[in-house]
Amino acid sequence: MTSIFGNPGPEPGDQQVYTALSSLPDDFIIYAQPKLTHKREVRDPDYIIINKHTGVIVLEVKDWSHLEQFNRKEACIGEKNGQLVWRDSPVEQARTASHLLAKMFEQEPVLCNFSAKLAIPYSYAGFLPKLSSEVTAELEKEWGEGRVFGREDLNPQHLADKLFDVPFPYKVRLNEREVRVICAVIKPENRRIDPKTGQSKGVIDRTQEKLVRENLPPRLPQPAPAQETLPLFDDNPVQIPGEVNDLISQLNVRLVRGFAGTGKTDVLIMRARYLQEQHPDFGILVTTFNDPVYQSRLQPELKDIKTIDVVKFTTLCSSIYRKKFGWHDPQKIEGLIARLAQDYPLVNELGQPFLADEFQWMKETNRTQRTVYVDKIRDGRGGSEGRSLSKTVKNQVFDLFELYQSHLERLKAHDWVDIYEKTWECLQSGLNPDKKYDVVLIDEAQHFAPTWVKIIKEFLKPSGTLFICDDPSQSVYRHYSWRQKGIEVVGRTRWLRIPYRNTRQIFEAAYALIDGDPLAQKLLGEAGETVQPDLKHELLRDGPRPQVLQFSSVESERQFIAQTVRDLVEKDGVRPDEIGVLHDETHVVKSYSTMLPRGVNCFETKRQTGLEYRVVFVPEVEKMVDRTLGLDWNEDQSRQRLKFYMTLTRAREQVFLSYRQKWPTLLDQIRPYVDWVQN
Repeated sequence: MTSIFGNPGPEPGDQQVYTALSSLPDDFIIYAQPKLTHKREVRDPDYIIINKHTGVIVLEVKDWSHLEQFNRKEACIGEKNGQLVWRDSPVEQARTASHLLAKMFEQEPVLCNFSAKLAIPYSYAGFLPKLSSEVTAELEKEWGEGRVFGREDLNPQHLADKLFDVPFPYKVRLNEREVRVICAVIKPENRRIDPKTGQSKGVIDRTQEKLVRENLPPRLPQPAPAQETLPLFDDNPVQIPGEVNDLISQLNVRLVRGFAGTGKTDVLIMRARYLQEQHPDFGILVTTFNDPVYQSRLQPELKDIKTIDVVKFTTLCSSIYRKKFGWHDPQKIEGLIARLAQDYPLVNELGQPFLADEFQWMKETNRTQRTVYVDKIRDGRGGSEGRSLSKTVKNQVFDLFELYQSHLERLKAHDWVDIYEKTWECLQSGLNPDKKYDVVLIDEAQHFAPTWVKIIKEFLKPSGTLFICDDPSQSVYRHYSWRQKGIEVVGRTRWLRIPYRNTRQIFEAAYALIDGDPLAQKLLGEAGETVQPDLKHELLRDGPRPQVLQFSSVESERQFIAQTVRDLVEKDGVRPDEIGVLHDETHVVKSYSTMLPRGVNCFETKRQTGLEYRVVFVPEVEKMVDRTLGLDWNEDQSRQRLKFYMTLTRAREQVFLSYRQKWPTLLDQIRPYVDWVQN
């Protein structure tokens, strides 16, 4: 089926044409009722049809059932009041609109082969769905052969053939880049705009546009307000059948999955805007757990639409929690575990990072009773082969967990996981959100735990819609499946496979790390299919391969990075905020933040999902592969590879990896895809 965007006009004939156009093959792209504007000229044709094999056709529809007379440009038709009126023919109206569209095309260098002459073929035609082929044949003698469609052309096969027969001044096979620019000229919303510069970052592709403009499913009936008494003949109260309650509570879900840099956040932002335009009376919520994505993308790019609420997930929870408990800043799990380590050597033996993750996971999966934790398999924590800790080690972990909990109680404090659990308890007890929404859109949803999803559902109206974006290959810190989160995604999932953010060379190197990794492939195949990125797509950019550099000392490594950053800013015109220096360890990040120009982003890797930079530096690589105590060996290796994949894919143009001593064997998969630079 073709991609048709927009709605038909109110006339029955226009709706018939819309139905016929909707049945065309999928190599057509059609816009219904687009508005064309160039300087002070405005036209509103009924349809614009794009096909890469022919070009662009402007189509005007008239619901005329009888023509009294006609000439080369006009037709005399009878009005309802019986008067005869001369009107511009649909072909003439389409011709005028096509000339305006050509002026718009001429503003795009890509469509002019970067010369002064338009290189895109365009044409025009009229559609009179109530007229027979005998009448349209007569009209073609005046209005142009092949430019008049009639009743018989409502058949999809006839229509496809007729569209290919519309006369063009010439025909050129359009490439995909030209097709997408054409779509952006017709619908400027298809452009991705950099909020910092206001300049275009490119155009969304066909799959992305379908997701943005996808129609919402029909709204299911809302439950009737409860009545005090609804007696039947036998005075028994009316009961709502269980299947009706199931229907009312059914959740409409669209899950958009994509590899790093495939434009998930762009799609989510455009989807929110589109839904607000189509349904101005809807309540729409956009949320994420990722603070950098909230601050750098969601909040600034949607702040102009006052009817869309952009709220961090933690803020949603705190708004509920405060109503019952007031507010005290939560304790950080890592800090309390560090205190325990002073008195209990076992903490360091098992590993502080491991215990922090384990305690969080125990609470998120309701395994806070010893028997439940010790006896159950550690789903999502046992590596790709499901390996688990021994019962002896589990009991030791639970001993430390009880000490951790008692420490919280003595402080009369709580951690963030407690906030989420208490929020869910409040919602279950009848404490409702101040506002419920028709649509909730979640970005970076791979970070969400099962309880979080249950909380989000409480912010959704019955029969509301969830629009979820995630990248399972960036599930570095949580490995919950969507089934574990309580949402069925099979049949509701669409994949974005073209990594536009990165050059082909950067993504090839990054993806080599996880291409054969069991855990990564298990996460990617959750929706029941094996998915691979499209690295041969014609719209992918090419650039330099990532560079790997070895240094003899930390001083020489830092001097190189500092000088390279200065050269990028002063010689190449790269803005400081387009450069990222990323690392796991806080002290490494701080050391670079003090020595590099103001504005350069120096961050810990775990805060970077969803963000991007033109250039990324990853210094002291050897310090990022330390063994995580307590984790299964296979899981630890998988998490490390996923982490580096996520880190490398932050870069749009260049990557510099540097190390001292010995190159980590964990990263050997990228050797064929990088340049080794001697210093």
